[in-house]
Amino acid sequence: MLLTVAVYAADFERSNWRAQMYLQAEPAFIHFESEEPQLLKESIDKELLTIPVSVGFLFNPFFTPLFKADIPFTFWLGAEVNSIQFREIASDPAYWGVGDDGKRVEDEKHDLSEAGEGRTLSFRAYAPSVVGGFSFNLGGDFDLRVLGGYGFHFFTFVDNYSTSTKDHTEMVPTAFVSGALEYRITEIFQDVDMKIGINVRREFLPYEDMMATYPYKYDKENPTPSSGFSGITFSKVSYKWPVRVGLELSFDFGRESRRDRRMRFTLRDRDQVLRDNSEVKDTLSDWDCMAIERDYRFFLDENGELPDMSDAYTKTQFSDVLESFLAFCHPADLATKEKLYASLDSGKVELKEYQVRQEDSRFDQVMASNDPEMLEMFLQYYPDSPRRGEVEAKIRTLSEYHKFREIQAQNTFKAYLSYLNDNPNGAFRDEAEAGIFELVRNSNRMKDYEIYLKRFPNGKYVEEAKAALKGANNSAPSQIEYQAPEYVEPPAEEPAVEEPEEEEEEEEVKPTPKSKKAKAKAKRAASKKKAKSKKRR
Repeated sequence: MLLTVAVYAADFERSNWRAQMYLQAEPAFIHFESEEPQLLKESIDKELLTIPVSVGFLFNPFFTPLFKADIPFTFWLGAEVNSIQFREIASDPAYWGVGDDGKRVEDEKHDLSEAGEGRTLSFRAYAPSVVGGFSFNLGGDFDLRVLGGYGFHFFTFVDNYSTSTKDHTEMVPTAFVSGALEYRITEIFQDVDMKIGINVRREFLPYEDMMATYPYKYDKENPTPSSGFSGITFSKVSYKWPVRVGLELSFDFGRESRRDRRMRFTLRDRDQVLRDNSEVKDTLSDWDCMAIERDYRFFLDENGELPDMSDAYTKTQFSDVLESFLAFCHPADLATKEKLYASLDSGKVELKEYQVRQEDSRFDQVMASNDPEMLEMFLQYYPDSPRRGEVEAKIRTLSEYHKFREIQAQNTFKAYLSYLNDNPNGAFRDEAEAGIFELVRNSNRMKDYEIYLKRFPNGKYVEEAKAALKGANNSAPSQIEYQAPEYVEPPAEEPAVEEPEEEEEEEEVKPTPKSKKAKAKAKRAASKKKAKSKKRR
């Protein structure tokens, strides 16, 4: 069960394999202190400048981290050969010879300093070790790596004189910790990063009582010349400073920063959204993906940018193909995928801006056309347009215009007054008033002028109507009363309705009895006048 859960939670999209190779160089002063030498006149107490070099290889033992888990750590196991260094310790030794008893004799006769000219004592050292530790991604291209190691430090001391060379190797245990602040410079190959860093190292175990050369043994029967560096043991070998600071150059294989890991899963989720909403079925083969990548240049150029394909494809076409490619194909790497999604997003913004510009252009066209069908098509094509209210108002105006054209064709009091009664705030209210006054002026009847002034107390032609009353025919019956007796009286003003309180339904306001009586009275009066006019005829 635990294995099943682990497999389900593992990130198999990218097995988190990772390895690292590094080279370090740390300037240091190494101090050699010898005990009482066998033949040297003075003991060795030397401080030497060296540049210890370390090389190492690390790998991550965990290959499938938890799915989508934000894991900032990479654990390491590996091997390292550190403190690789060599240097001459002393040369031209001044030393004493030995007597018949094999012990050194300090007198002028046994002073062999001249014999020591050209002789050198040097050392070379290295320390193979096993290491373990972790790296922590501080952010972006910065990593912090901490390692601890244990191994054996090999010191080889070489007594060299002309063609005669003697060496002796001592092995001592060593333990250390090191910390490196690394910065990713560039990606030299896919998933191979070059990094530079600053490394700090501290060694813990002391290097003591190391024999550098074997003691000289005098043989009376077969005497051999002695060496000035015979019988040297270093009581202590140490570094001047407790820590060594140096530079590091490394190659990181399979590195993934926290930012890249989060981005990878974010884009993976977007892939799924594109697949779920794509009209294209998952029928793109690897060959199809390769052809799309080739034709649409879905790869980065030498500057790390996508080639410009705006001249070859329209924005809509490019965006549709890019969505299908991201949904069902696999870009070369994360950087390419990021650029493709950035292009998709910016392309959608540009496409939206283009559609807005196109909508504005079509709006101007249909509004200038005065064609109801074109206006209706605009609303169907852009149902959520912010100009919808203007278009609907234009449609209503055009519909009202066609009706008013029919009224103008009739050119009667009843037609005009009926329009005003049905549309008191209509778009052609002024035209209807003008038509009515033109008919009144043509009939030149006093009663019609009076009805006009009554119906339009603030009309455009009030002054002209008042002036025309003096010369109007006061004996002729009213044409308005004859054609439209129901519209002689101006419409009664409805009483103001108080705003209902919250959560109360608005009640319908019924016409007052007074207005009904007034209308009935006007209707009876009009019918009587109509009857009188018939008798006169």
